[in-house]
Amino acid sequence: MDQQQRHQIRGYAFHVAGALEKDGRYRGMILISKRGDTQQVYAKPVLIETLSSFKSVHAALIEASAYAQELIYSNAITALLAADAPAGGKQAPQQPDLVGN
Repeated sequence: MDQQQRHQIRGYAFHVAGALEKDGRYRGMILISKRGDTQQVYAKPVLIETLSSFKSVHAALIEASAYAQELIYSNAITALLAADAPAGGKQAPQQPDLVGN
């Protein structure tokens, strides 16, 4: 991960990051460390990747941040985070395409 940004919205604590892929493009990643609805803290953050990749890490960070906000404000994030997930966290299931990509 080249860069990270830390956020907290509606009780959800998460980082957004840009990861360099083999093809030289950057994919945005959301690493959720705390749920806002249950206040559950994950020992290992839950990873949600953006669907798109970009030529710059800055664009990947913007996409990840916007996607995280959309998931949180629409409450779609609760479908991605299992209600009974263990405190160790798990890989989130593939996310729905909510931003029209």
